[in-house]
Amino acid sequence: MNRMHRIAAAALLTLAGFAYSAPAQAAAEPPPCTEEGFFPNPDDQSKFYRCMDVGGGEFTRFDFQCGPGTLYHPELVTCVHPWQMPQQ
Repeated sequence: MNRMHRIAAAALLTLAGFAYSAPAQAAAEPPPCTEEGFFPNPDDQSKFYRCMDVGGGEFTRFDFQCGPGTLYHPELVTCVHPWQMPQQ
């Protein structure tokens, strides 16, 4: 994905109510990406990340923060209010 596509994707997610942060350094923050997709942050339910295949078996990770008072719902792949989360 080229730089313009990343900027466009970030803009769309920001408009959708998500806060975008720059790609994390793979060595600096676990867990590393091993496949494409959206994943919950294991340490904070209000955060999630997206892994994108950049070719050659390498991945880029993009970290996101849900809006105030919302949590990431992995089945819906979006942020929801706490009462909308599945019961555990």
